Order: sequence, then structure tokens, then C-alpha cells
Amino acid sequence: MSGVKDMMITMPQSQRDKLLNSAKRAKESAEQAARRERAAKKALDDASKQLDSLNNTLNNEIAGLHEDMQQMAKEQNQRHLRQTQEHQRHLQQQADSFSRSIEDVNARMESQRVALNNSIEQVRQQGEQNRQQLQSAIDNVSSRIDARDSSHKSLAEFWISQAQTFIWDIDQYRHNMFAPGQLSKLQNELNTILQQEMAQEAYQTAMASARAAFNNVVELKGNVLNAEEQWAISHSAYVSALADTQSNLEAMQNLQFTIEMEHGDETVDANIDYWADNALQHISKALDDIKTKNEKIQEVPTAELIKMLDTMVEINTQMEAAANKAKEALISSQQRAEMANRITGALADCGWDFHEEKDGVAYEGNEFNRPVHVKMSDGMDNEIVAIISPDDNLANNLELNFFYETNDYERQQAWIQSMKNSLEEGGLNVSNPTCRPGYVFKASDAHELRDIQATAARKS
Repeated sequence: MSGVKDMMITMPQSQRDKLLNSAKRAKESAEQAARRERAAKKALDDASKQLDSLNNTLNNEIAGLHEDMQQMAKEQNQRHLRQTQEHQRHLQQQADSFSRSIEDVNARMESQRVALNNSIEQVRQQGEQNRQQLQSAIDNVSSRIDARDSSHKSLAEFWISQAQTFIWDIDQYRHNMFAPGQLSKLQNELNTILQQEMAQEAYQTAMASARAAFNNVVELKGNVLNAEEQWAISHSAYVSALADTQSNLEAMQNLQFTIEMEHGDETVDANIDYWADNALQHISKALDDIKTKNEKIQEVPTAELIKMLDTMVEINTQMEAAANKAKEALISSQQRAEMANRITGALADCGWDFHEEKDGVAYEGNEFNRPVHVKMSDGMDNEIVAIISPDDNLANNLELNFFYETNDYERQQAWIQSMKNSLEEGGLNVSNPTCRPGYVFKASDAHELRDIQATAARKS
């Protein structure tokens, strides 16, 4: 007669799917839905403010530009203005088209991530078109200026003044974040032309140098404006994702499942941290790390904004996985309780019983996410402790410990078969028992398992 036997209990895929599908997420509360709406609106407002600020700057005329340059500069700003306004319209449409509910957060964020990539690529492509249009306009202005004035000195002074005006204009944008040191470098080049070539009356050389400097300054402005646009649309996606992720986390922390029971639907708290190894605590810490950068968000580069957005996409995926894990663990715990009932019923039919203060059923440490123990006696100094431990995919391990004075192989086989039949009647698949090595001809020596009260009090 073996002292310790192991069996694997699984369920058919159809039954597993039915159980999981029977546990649905309860509709979030009206209060939570309202908070989600407010967070989404605030995110939209924050994103719009950034775009409005950029639009206002682009609407400003560049003071001090020559009339021949004013139209060119205005057209440059207007091209960028149209792009930011188009994104603003798209942002509003996106906000209007999505229902702010927990079910579509992941899909929405993935859609936003794809849209962001497309928008950035469009800005890059438009930037090249803008550069070509700008160069054509500069060439046209240059031809008109050259036709009116053949003086190298006058032309040099003209290009120097226009380059300096553009430098002052660029200084209102975040050029040091997007093109660190470039504006200072161009300013130094311009100062060198003034202090050396112009001072030495090398006007022809100064004219060529100033014209080249002007081209470089205008190109720098185009690059900075492209970078500002990319940052603005990345910031829009970031603040929206942050609001969604925070709302999603709050919803997950308060999530409930509605489970189909024989007596009707029952709503239970999901308790995701309990069932999924404190997953939400870890996620909350990761989200807090992102939120610490909000105070200085204007200094966060575009690439880092996108990286944080990617992190939030992953965080939402982790939350979804944690919720599913919690649902499985909750159902698995209920199944272990049901299995314990079947095992006790089967053994009772074989003459086993609970003896007061000695036997019983208990989860380890009274924690429902841990194994459940069943202890019974037959009144003849024989005891059985069955341990049902959770495994992956709603499977369970069944460990049978026999503490016996009467070594009766046939009776043991009958007990095991009775338990196996009862579990299979519940629709479960039960493997044939295997004897644990070393216990073929001796009783279990895990005597600590015989104290069911100690099992209930045991801490992990």
C-alpha cells in the first residue's frame, strides 16, 4: 500500500472556456465612467493648449523682415500652421469617436500609436516639401534683390540683416532641445562675417557668406518647426495615453466579475493584486515613474515621449493579462473548493468521516489563492490528507497522503477509485495515480499535514 500518490486533474477545453466566459467584467460604476470622461477631456485640453501655443507663435509675423522676405516667411509659417491645425482636428475627431470605457482602452491606444507613427512620417515628408518650396522662394527673392542692387556691400548687409532677424525668430522656439547648439553656431558665423569680412571691406566674400548663412538659418528654422510639430503630436498621444492608462488602472483596482452560478449571477470583487501577485502595485509604480516627468514635460524629448507611450501600451497589456490571470485564479479556487467537496463525499461513502477538532477542510494560511487540504479519518487510526494545488490552465495537482495502521492495498485502491469517479462525474479529467518514489511500501511521513488547524494558520 503506497503512502503518497499524485494525480493530475484537468478539464476539457470546452468546459474551461465555458467557465472563463461565464465570468464577465461587471460594468464600471457611473462614478468611474465620469472620472474617465473628465480625465479624457483634460488630456484633450492639455494637448490642445500645446498646439494652440505653437499655432499662436506661427501666426506672429516676423518683425524686421524686408518686404521681399515677409511673404516667404509668412508662407513658411502658414504651411506649418495648417499641419498643426489638421492634427488638432484629428485629435478632436479621435476623442469624439471613442467611447471612454475600459473595454476599448487597449485598442484605442494601439490605434493612437499607429496614428502617431503615420503623423510623424507625414510631418517628415511635408518638411521636405516645405524645404523645397522655401528654397525656391529664396531663389526668387534673391533674383529680385540682385536685379535691383548690384552693390556687394548692400547685398551683404541685406542678407546679414535677414539672417539675424530669422535668428531672433528661431529663438522663441525650443531650438536647444531639437537642435542643440546650432543657433549659437550660426550666430557666431554671422558675427564673424561682420567682424572680419565686412570690417575688412571684403564685400563680395561677405555677400556670399551672408547668403549662405541666411540659407542655413532658414533651414534651421524649418528643422526646428518640424521638430516642434513632431513633439506636439507626440505630446498629444502621450497625454491621452496617460489619462487612459491612469483611468484603466483605477478601473482595474475596482474591477468586479459577474459570475454565472446555479442560483443566478453573482458579482464579486476581482482583487487583481491578491490573485495576480500584486501586479497592479508594480504597474502603479511604473506609471508613477512616468508621471514624475510631467512637471518638466516641456523638456522631455520627442523620442522619450514616444518611449513613455510605448511603456504605457505595455502597461495596459500587463493590466489586461493581470485581470485575466485573476479571473482564472478566482475560478481555479472555486474549482478547488468544489473538488474538495467531491473528495470528501467520495471518501464518506467509503466509511471516512470528519472527526471534530481533528479533521476538516482548509486552505493553506486561510488564503484562497493557495492549495486546499482535506483531512479525514476512518476511526481505526487511518488518516488521509488530500492536497489540491493549482497549476496552469485551470489544472490542479492532487496529492494523496495516507497515514495508516491498516495496510490494505485493495481498500486503498477502492478509495482512490471512488475519488476519481466523483471528480470525473464533475466533468474533469483525472490521471491515473502514480506512487511517489520512496513511498511504495510505507506510509506518508509528512506528519505536519495531519494538523489541519496548523495548515489553516500556516503563512507562506
